[in-house]
Amino acid sequence: MTEQQRLEQWVRRLGWALGSLPVRERDDILRETRSHIDDRVAEGVALETVLQGFGPAERYARQFIDEIEAYEALGSQRAADLALFVANRAHRSGVAAFTLLLLLLLGVLAAITVLMVGLKIYDPVHTGLWVGQGGGFVGIIDDAAAGRELMGPWLFPISALLLTLVAVCGRLLLSFVVPLLKPRPDRPVKEPT
Repeated sequence: MTEQQRLEQWVRRLGWALGSLPVRERDDILRETRSHIDDRVAEGVALETVLQGFGPAERYARQFIDEIEAYEALGSQRAADLALFVANRAHRSGVAAFTLLLLLLLGVLAAITVLMVGLKIYDPVHTGLWVGQGGGFVGIIDDAAAGRELMGPWLFPISALLLTLVAVCGRLLLSFVVPLLKPRPDRPVKEPT
């Protein structure tokens, strides 16, 4: 394989790896990368050395894709976009995996809260935070006389407050973590396994 064929093959693989990007962005990256390679070769550096410096085309492309996805998620500031960005990196980052776990726990807490509000509306006499001889629990009790309900009508404002806290905590967590996961030039990119 000639050097020109080797270069064309590497650039073609880069183009394939950038396939998820819009055509204009992909073409800009390919043009800039090709220009950098040509400049280095014109300076007398061997093509193989230049390509080794870039690394595998797929890994080099991953840097651009990650950076674009991070800026899009941060730019939109939608919780769903930020959470999707974190979820897509959970398999390569412990921080992302831990954040995803915390988000799932917050989601479960929110779902339980909404369920309790719905049950309280449906059956206000038997639903609530109960304390009895066997201890306490949140849920439905068969015999309302067997325990004492602690929240009563306060379940609704407490639930609203809890749901607000869940939303704020989730948003703050995402706003803190997404910039940490954004690729930086001073941090090497790990090869996907």
